[in-house]
Amino acid sequence: SQVYKTIAGYKGLVSRVILVDNSSKNNQGLFKDLSYAKYIPLLDNFGIAYALNKGIKESYEKYILTMDQDSSISEELFTEYLKFLNQEKDSTIGAITCQYNTDRNPQKPTPGWKKITLSMQSGTLFKRSTFQKIGYFNENLFLDVVDYEYFLRMNNAGLQLIRINSAVLDHQPATTRMLKMGPIKLKYGVASPVRYYYQARNLFWTARKYNNITLYINLLIKWLKILLLFDDKKKYFQYFSKGIRDAKNKRLGKYNEYRK
Repeated sequence: SQVYKTIAGYKGLVSRVILVDNSSKNNQGLFKDLSYAKYIPLLDNFGIAYALNKGIKESYEKYILTMDQDSSISEELFTEYLKFLNQEKDSTIGAITCQYNTDRNPQKPTPGWKKITLSMQSGTLFKRSTFQKIGYFNENLFLDVVDYEYFLRMNNAGLQLIRINSAVLDHQPATTRMLKMGPIKLKYGVASPVRYYYQARNLFWTARKYNNITLYINLLIKWLKILLLFDDKKKYFQYFSKGIRDAKNKRLGKYNEYRK
């Protein structure tokens, strides 16, 4: 499988792999010949934050790289990270991250680095001391915006997030569709209505908590995408509205379709 190939590619790049399986099946047999990987089956979906935290708590290294199954890492990315870490001794750095190369938004390596506020957790290298200082990922969010919330919390604690522009990660989020309008081609991602519930709820809850304008804009873009690009708009708007409602009422956790 693609997941097996991705994890097999980590050999020699990292000291150890902790593989947290956030599904209802035990897939131990698939990875039994990967001696450097510790496999942890959760036997249910407890959400991305829970799975990440489980892996982090099982590790003991000074630096922890978190990865999604839809990302693949390269030796070049590690080289660029190490180069930066060997030069930079700033104790206020909480994590270093990369550029994301997707089919919707291709990226190439460029020189230098930049202090940023938001990024994805996949492909990000965290210092263990960051978790010790500000805690772990927020498990109540369950799915989307888990990384944004964490980076805003980091920022509030005076810890920097640095993007290494020469480090590029191949990442394939969601399903891509294309809209053609004459010479213009617009690529955009689609996901299930339930994902839009999580995105709306968690973006609104996090934007409110940290008073972050970028997340409010992100929320507006999601709403406009449904309006302008999606089929079955009524269903998507129902889930979206339910997400906003639950955020206002501080009802987080796993989606519950019976909750009014």
